[in-house]
Amino acid sequence: MRCLAEPIARRGNVEDKVSGRFLETRFRAQPLLDETAIVACMAYVDLNPIRAGIAETPETSDFTSVKNRIEDRASAAEVSTADAQDHRIEHGEKAGWLAPIPLEAKRKKVREKESERRAGNKGCLPMSLDEYLELLDWTGRQFRTDKRGAIPAACAPILDRLDCSEDTWFDLVKNFRKRFRNEAGSLLSVRAFRSKRRERRAQVATA
Repeated sequence: MRCLAEPIARRGNVEDKVSGRFLETRFRAQPLLDETAIVACMAYVDLNPIRAGIAETPETSDFTSVKNRIEDRASAAEVSTADAQDHRIEHGEKAGWLAPIPLEAKRKKVREKESERRAGNKGCLPMSLDEYLELLDWTGRQFRTDKRGAIPAACAPILDRLDCSEDTWFDLVKNFRKRFRNEAGSLLSVRAFRSKRRERRAQVATA
């Protein structure tokens, strides 16, 4: 993280003609231990503009990954074949540098196409792009209203797959940085991670 972030921080300071700390906790990496942590972190970042009150919806949130994904999804309507549509979504002009959302692609030959824009074609979540956008849209609405709304029926199965209740999900996304200081994940995932870390340290100490 240091080797990656330090040149960015130095260049940013030169461009802004300032000195001092450029990135908060710039030499720190936070492990995401399970799928719940991954999707909660993604939603936390994608909804930052809405939480800050500078955007009304995900599709109007400038400089976010979700806006790039939405724009590529919209462009897929411009082509007629299913393969071409999937290619626009998987390797689109805007979001083609991002990891795909679904772990399993509809068409493997589209997913497996080589790309120099990203490190790999592996997906990151047990849900489709549309399901992620639906979950994100509902979550973002909760930030913009004084009264919490009921979770839509379509979103409930998504949380079931993540083994996450409605209240827990909303708390994770709203307070991600407060809830997780070092590693992020479910209680079981965190306990297992810390147990393995203690075992590694003990092995190093006795070596």
